[in-house]
Amino acid sequence: MCSIVEDDFGDDGGAHGMKEDTPQPELAANELCRKCNTEMAVLKLNLKEPQCRGCFLNYVRHKFRASLGSTKIVRLGSRVLVIFTGAAENVTLLDMIRFGLEQDSFKQLRIVPILLYVDDDFVEKTDELRIHQLTKRINVLKQFSSFPSYYTVCGSSKYAEITFDDLFSPSGFEQDETRLLQVLEALRSVSSKQDLLEQVHKQTYRTIAKALNCNYVFLSDIGIDLAKTLLSNVALGRGCSLAQDVAFCDDRDDATKLIRPIRDLNPDEVSNYLQFAEPQLLYLSHVKHFEDKPSLQNLTSKFIDNLQQSFPSTVSTVFRTGDKLDVLKSTQGECCRFCGAVLDYKGSKTLFATEYSRLVSLRINAACNHEDILQKSKQMELDAERAVNGEENEEQHSVLLQHLCHGCRNIFEDINE
Repeated sequence: MCSIVEDDFGDDGGAHGMKEDTPQPELAANELCRKCNTEMAVLKLNLKEPQCRGCFLNYVRHKFRASLGSTKIVRLGSRVLVIFTGAAENVTLLDMIRFGLEQDSFKQLRIVPILLYVDDDFVEKTDELRIHQLTKRINVLKQFSSFPSYYTVCGSSKYAEITFDDLFSPSGFEQDETRLLQVLEALRSVSSKQDLLEQVHKQTYRTIAKALNCNYVFLSDIGIDLAKTLLSNVALGRGCSLAQDVAFCDDRDDATKLIRPIRDLNPDEVSNYLQFAEPQLLYLSHVKHFEDKPSLQNLTSKFIDNLQQSFPSTVSTVFRTGDKLDVLKSTQGECCRFCGAVLDYKGSKTLFATEYSRLVSLRINAACNHEDILQKSKQMELDAERAVNGEENEEQHSVLLQHLCHGCRNIFEDINE
């Protein structure tokens, strides 16, 4: 049995029971690479031996190739839609894809990459800032001009080819932008707005991928991003899709699979890759919408970022927990109409208890006597069960709730009347 008792934690709780990771010793002067034993070492990663530039780049690139080779999900010669954001990890992924395509026939990466930039800067930025940001992204994208590149806006089914010869100025997406802005303005909480944007992004990826005849979509999420997704989705009530949201392959849509080929990388490996890669690569800082406002996602992100500074091994443990989760399979083909996850509300005792507690707070007051409470409790049980199953009444929104998972229901119910 564990011998630690509550008194051992003191006033600080269990904070001192979790020790910070011991910093690794600095790289000694004139130290040889422990891999090749010929070149001078230029860096020493956490819990790794000193490495030279070539061995480090081979190590990171091998992680990328090994994730694709071990799973054998992506077939040879497949058309792959690679989502472009311009962030550090995204540029790292694109450079590794380009490097793999330039290898000899034995080591060559056998895919056909197509880049897609999904523009969502219209959500918060003015037209001037949006044009300025687009120009900066196009400059980053020019580094990979050998790949065919396309542009679309979040929530649209249309796309346009990006040309690098002259100033790229997209048009014809105004209606899609207005529609998404109207929905975002109708949502009350920032958590729902960020969750809606995330789901609409994934819908856009799949829609454009099908239009461009791509069966796979490459995302540039790394381990710390997936740790944030894991915890925030738990708070948002997306347990039914949690395993697929952090897995190597999100296959809830059989026609288009979302792949995360660099999920095993950490921020140190990404930053060092960009430092030692040749030629030097341009990239942009990753900025999320509404990140300066309070929300479940933003609080989780700050928590993980702080954890990464002192306990990076713990962040890896959080991320790896997602690999142990089982993916729910629908036996009757019932999936959420919005995110595609398996419907999870039927027979859920947790949702029933939550809805029942909400009804109690609304209907029970101090003036009620014992008989009234018993009578109301029986009615509240029936009402809570109907609410969980989306059968409160015959209105259109109740019919819609029957086809949404719990996470998407929360978005819908947060819409301002």
